[in-house]
Amino acid sequence: MPTVLLTGFEPFGEFKSNPSQQIAERLDGQTVGEARIVGLTLPVAFGEDTARAFAAIADRHPALVLSLGLNAGATCLEVERFAVNLRAEAHAEGQTPIIADGFAALSATLDAERVARAIRERAGLPAQAHSYAGSYLCNHILYQTLHYAQQWDLRYRAGFIHLPLSCEQAIAEGQWHRPSLPLDSMVMGVRAAIEEVTRG
Repeated sequence: MPTVLLTGFEPFGEFKSNPSQQIAERLDGQTVGEARIVGLTLPVAFGEDTARAFAAIADRHPALVLSLGLNAGATCLEVERFAVNLRAEAHAEGQTPIIADGFAALSATLDAERVARAIRERAGLPAQAHSYAGSYLCNHILYQTLHYAQQWDLRYRAGFIHLPLSCEQAIAEGQWHRPSLPLDSMVMGVRAAIEEVTRG
């Protein structure tokens, strides 16, 4: 049975929870379609995120690395098309390359349009293929997992989905002015994405 490494991030900034972490924890150990899920929470720190992810990849040999992250301004699930070789650190001016001699951008190795359509049709959730994952940790983990696969000739596929706030989080944290979706619904959306990518 193939393994899917599903990563989420710890809470950051003003937020006390993170739906990406909650979904990774919820699906850890479950079977989705024909795949076994390994959920992993990543620290919100450059270098520490990849150290934990790379160790899990080396240990679990996944067929798919699907990373999740929070975009508090998102109105739907956003399936990212590519990652850029730039990172912006908090309280620092400008951006620096993630990999000094790396490609300017790397495309996700899953079909973002197809995955977004599967989320809409199977989970009944708004979802769209999106351009790229920004310049912070979300983009960093996608670029690094794609680069790692190229560097070591690994055959897993890699992608990233940005999530809006959960309704539960919006209410609990006083963020009701921002768009949100129920956490259970987003779990269904991520399951639909995994089923679509791993079915062949």
